Amino acid sequence: MRRDYLTTSLLILSGIGFYASPTNASDILILKKGGRVQGTFLVPPAEADSVYRFRTTDGVEITIRQNEIDSVERKGQNEDLAEYEKKREETPDTVEGNLELAHWCAEHRLLNQRKAHYERVLELDSENVTARRALGFKKMIDGKWRTSDTEMEDQGKVKFKGRWVSKQEKELLEKQSEEKLRTSQLSGQIKKWVRELSGPNSENALSELESLRDPLSVPGLIKAYQNSKLHPQIKKILIKCLGRIGTQEAINMLLLLSVDEKIEELRLTALDNLKPVSGKGVTEYLITRLSPKTSTNDQVNHAAYALGELGDNSAIPSLIQALVTTHKFQVVTGNQSGQTSAGMGSSSNGGKGMGFSMGSSVQTISQDHQNFEVLEALKKLTNENFSYDRQAWLHWYQQRSGGAEASIRAE
Repeated sequence: MRRDYLTTSLLILSGIGFYASPTNASDILILKKGGRVQGTFLVPPAEADSVYRFRTTDGVEITIRQNEIDSVERKGQNEDLAEYEKKREETPDTVEGNLELAHWCAEHRLLNQRKAHYERVLELDSENVTARRALGFKKMIDGKWRTSDTEMEDQGKVKFKGRWVSKQEKELLEKQSEEKLRTSQLSGQIKKWVRELSGPNSENALSELESLRDPLSVPGLIKAYQNSKLHPQIKKILIKCLGRIGTQEAINMLLLLSVDEKIEELRLTALDNLKPVSGKGVTEYLITRLSPKTSTNDQVNHAAYALGELGDNSAIPSLIQALVTTHKFQVVTGNQSGQTSAGMGSSSNGGKGMGFSMGSSVQTISQDHQNFEVLEALKKLTNENFSYDRQAWLHWYQQRSGGAEASIRAE
């Protein structure tokens, strides 16, 4: 059965180099990055597959991308191909002969050869149902045969990484892919520049960081900042970078630092970089951090200080409510000496506590805190001072607002 058309199509289809193996065979995946994985395919690989399911000889099931594989070696593959070539020579080039060969190839997992023989059947008999269905064709209402791919194309869909999507979605996915790559590249550059800030190339590294304006650099800046071993002065540079970029993602990070950062100089630097972009959203976030449900006592005061610095009078009612906040703590009682320990356990809002000995117990207590920075913020915003007397502050505010804030009341 010598046919130039079939030889050509098989050469094209076999270029991918993948064949599924019988259950008693052993495949070897040669990886592009080096290394070999031995086992068997769980699902026969198809030409359009972007990933393959594979079981290693150790019984571990893995999913591996086609583009990570250089080639596949299969035990018994040469024998199967030799037998196939012999059968192909002996089988007549007819519809029946090609169907017989296609069936034999399917049994021996020679998927590319199987496809080529079904395509030859259609060249000889364009309406052959067996070949049409084997190649994924479906007969439509109009009597025409179409593949699933043709249906998708008729609907205006395009293929992207092995799946059908709209043209608009493809453009979006491509953009996201490009942005992801750019973000990764910038993160690598930022890591390099941060490292160089402590070396002989510090001047150039600082210049590169100060010139950053790409919003896609924000994740890299945040990741670099989160390195606990980084010197505070370098962290200060990163905070200023975030301030210059000024995207919402950058502002969110600055907000977190203005309340949660324990080093005062860094916290104040974050606040300074928030001032040019302050607005309703910034104020609203800081107000949420005045609650003992979301903040420690220190964080409540940090948020209040920031509100005072930003000068937004809409925060006054919330500051009045936060003059005194109640925080929960854990205390250790009943130690080995039979006495109650004065040491604190961990608080409900993140404080760390002392260990305790066997026979001890932990009790949760509530404690009221007068918040100094809350009072200072109120004084700064109102030019008034009623100390920690919430009722007096409420009375003043309700008079000032003409009763519009009557719903505000002392707890």
